[in-house]
Amino acid sequence: MHKLTMLLISMLAVIFIWFNYTSATVGFVYNPTTNAAEFLSLKNHKVNFIASNIDSDLEKFFGYLSSRGAKFVIGPSMSVDGKKVLPYLKKYDILALSPTISSTKLLKSGYIFSLTPSNKSIVEAFREYLEKFGCSNLLLVLDDSNREYSDEFKDLLSYFPGDFVYYQELSSIKNVPVENYDTAVLTTVEKDSFEIIKFLRTKNTNIRIFATEASFSKEFLKLGGIFLQGVYFLVPKVYSTEGVELAMIDNWVGFIQNHRFLTTQQFRRFINTHIVKVDNSYVYFTEEGVKKDIILYVVQDGEFKEVQ
Repeated sequence: MHKLTMLLISMLAVIFIWFNYTSATVGFVYNPTTNAAEFLSLKNHKVNFIASNIDSDLEKFFGYLSSRGAKFVIGPSMSVDGKKVLPYLKKYDILALSPTISSTKLLKSGYIFSLTPSNKSIVEAFREYLEKFGCSNLLLVLDDSNREYSDEFKDLLSYFPGDFVYYQELSSIKNVPVENYDTAVLTTVEKDSFEIIKFLRTKNTNIRIFATEASFSKEFLKLGGIFLQGVYFLVPKVYSTEGVELAMIDNWVGFIQNHRFLTTQQFRRFINTHIVKVDNSYVYFTEEGVKKDIILYVVQDGEFKEVQ
């Protein structure tokens, strides 16, 4: 009897240790063109990160995650990378907890959950604000390397006269008649957005410029200082100076620390039936993604200021 009791205690101990380890072990997928990798050095969180560059051998990486019992991966941040990992998420039954993926199609897959609303909601918010600002001729400068994300912004051209151009480098837009447009919307990342803004304002000092969460970060502000004065951003409300991407990664890590899930089904049931506390607010998820306020910010004196 004593041996049986000891055996049961040993089995329970092994189960507890395995549960504690696997529920706190998560993958971390980052793209070096964004700021995600910086998060790994910011804080010592009570989770076990297994990190990988998006350009690594994804089959090997997700197979390893699965062998370690991991059910979640933090990231990726870009919709084009979400499309890359989706087949492996399905194969190994792993869920991606992304900070900023907003492709409506990817969010409907049931394998990618993001703390950024879907492009359907974001584009609607852009339409409303562009109408308020009296947009009469719209230029869309779309990130050519992330068309999975950028292409959904073309819906704005159903409401406003204008055109779009894919951006790879400055030569991509050198022949655009910038003087013909009163408003530009950029879906590019920080450094590209900075170069585009310099070019647009050189050609047309009166053009209004709106950007997305793709370049909403402290790194963007460092690039131009006063030169970026008056650039608008439409992004989910954030309470961090680190920018949307790092703030949302931190929110997911905090969520994983506070809630332990053994299966992906358990996570889906929870996320679809509960109002979830994220940072200083509460949000809920639908089939099309998270429901969250989208706020208008403007760059003033080298800072992001919420427009009241």
